[in-house]
Amino acid sequence: MAIFPAQFKKLIDEVIHLTDQQCRYLEKVLHGDDPVTQLIAQLEQRLIDKPECPHCHSSLINRHGKVGKMQRYRCKNCHKTFMATTATPLARLRHKELWLDYMRCMVDSKVLRKCAEECGINLKTSFRWRHRFLKMPSTIKANNLEGIIEADETLFQRSEKGNKHLERPARKRGCRASKRGRSSEDWIPVLTVIDRGKHTYEAVLKSATTKSLTDELKGKVQKGSVLCTDGYKPYVKFSEKADLIHKRLDVAGGVRVVEKVFHIQNVNAYHGRLKNWISRFHGVASKYLENYLGWFRFMETTEKVNENSIFRTQQQLTGT
Repeated sequence: MAIFPAQFKKLIDEVIHLTDQQCRYLEKVLHGDDPVTQLIAQLEQRLIDKPECPHCHSSLINRHGKVGKMQRYRCKNCHKTFMATTATPLARLRHKELWLDYMRCMVDSKVLRKCAEECGINLKTSFRWRHRFLKMPSTIKANNLEGIIEADETLFQRSEKGNKHLERPARKRGCRASKRGRSSEDWIPVLTVIDRGKHTYEAVLKSATTKSLTDELKGKVQKGSVLCTDGYKPYVKFSEKADLIHKRLDVAGGVRVVEKVFHIQNVNAYHGRLKNWISRFHGVASKYLENYLGWFRFMETTEKVNENSIFRTQQQLTGT
């Protein structure tokens, strides 16, 4: 049995009284550099190995002092200064020691005010950080769908939340759309395509027409695959053009499964989870809808989601 000094036992007794933030700091000290520090170090190393100005892409650069602990550079060609994080979603963001805490709030799908409160930052900073960090996962989509594929679209009410100048008369909160059906004035269609390997592709469409569907899915669905839909005409025409086997599910008529294997229950369930998750934000501005779709898709398709996952995604996108 190990015998510990009395001073060490006293230290252990005090640890249980630490706050969550203090425990995370202690964990970081014990385990060494956190993923944020590692990512920035990798970005700086990449710039050393392959010097390139992010503004004009010239390789003629010089060191030009430091900002905090980060090296600053100056381009001999365009005379602009930059750092390793320039032209990345992390550019011009301060308080990097709080980034992981903010990521934990995002993993828990907390609203802006709650994130700001827990991290000790103001609401504007919380908003800026959220959409900077969301730029990373929102760009990751499946581009090679095969086998049995389910496709359907869902509608989100058009929102100009946060805009100073509205393109339409303001609506009262909770007011219904002015027109029924798929009116582009009131609704934004979101296309979701999922294969049985859970590879997911999403796109915000201007309208759910044959042309828009074809443009979005061209080259992303392998020939000979089976496309399961609700029979909406644009899907039928796309299947013919893309040489796909089309299976129509008349859900409204009670036909939910064809030949015991073809259905659209996975994509419909995905839409249900998406709508339930996004409702906590009490309305998402249409111009930021793509970011929130990427956020939810990232959490759905990533096996182990935690505050480090998004920085590993950034490493993949930057090639570090």
